[in-house]
Amino acid sequence: MTRVSSVSMGEVFSAGRVEFRRWSPLLWEPLGEELVRVSAPRPGERVLDACAGAGASAVPAARAVGERGRVDAVDLAEGLLDDGRARAAALGLSNIRFTAADVTSWPAPDGGYDVVQCAYGVFFLPDMDRDVRRLIGLLRPGGRLAVSTWDEQAVRPLPELVLAAVRRERNLPANPASPANPASRVDSAAKLHDWLTGLGLRDVAVEKVSLRTTLTPELAWAMAVGSALRGVLSGLDEDALARVKADYLAEVARREQHTFCGDSLMGVGFAG
Repeated sequence: MTRVSSVSMGEVFSAGRVEFRRWSPLLWEPLGEELVRVSAPRPGERVLDACAGAGASAVPAARAVGERGRVDAVDLAEGLLDDGRARAAALGLSNIRFTAADVTSWPAPDGGYDVVQCAYGVFFLPDMDRDVRRLIGLLRPGGRLAVSTWDEQAVRPLPELVLAAVRRERNLPANPASPANPASRVDSAAKLHDWLTGLGLRDVAVEKVSLRTTLTPELAWAMAVGSALRGVLSGLDEDALARVKADYLAEVARREQHTFCGDSLMGVGFAG
């Protein structure tokens, strides 16, 4: 996913909460369940869900740890957290707390967390290495960190098509120089394994999870405005946004892009 800098990530995701919600049962929730399968919280354990969003992985973690356990779900996007609170309440989960905060300064409970998990969030942290090392520091000895990232081909070509449509609308160069995308550092099983090992985790394991879903024009646009991509659309007036939408969806149709690829990598390792 493309990073944005003109507005905060929390504002971007909160603004796109309705469109984000459209993708939740198709993408975020099934992949959140997969991350919890890998992080494997046990009854009574304490879990930190970093970059929790609407609770796609925090909610199944709360189910897993049971009444004696606790889940702290932390994110900057208050709008998504509200959706997570509503979902947890509807499920009768009282062992999960959604908090709008910067997870890079979140404190550890006495004795540390048993599990820290982060679904598709490590590449949005200000300093991926430094900040994930700090998250590892919140674990008790032997606790585990679990993260999910996108496989190299996942989500494509939607981000590239959105960016191209915005460049055309703004009369920008077709191929401007851009900073390296942190997500590319962890977009293969080997890269993710080596990165987690380099952070000091032991017994690291990574697996690939495949997910495909039908991509309609409505879902293609919901991905553009219900994800981090929304940030590149900021500043466009209503007419310009309509032109970008039409341009983008025309290119999706021209490429006959009828399937969305959500292939993901699930990595877990243990703190010393």
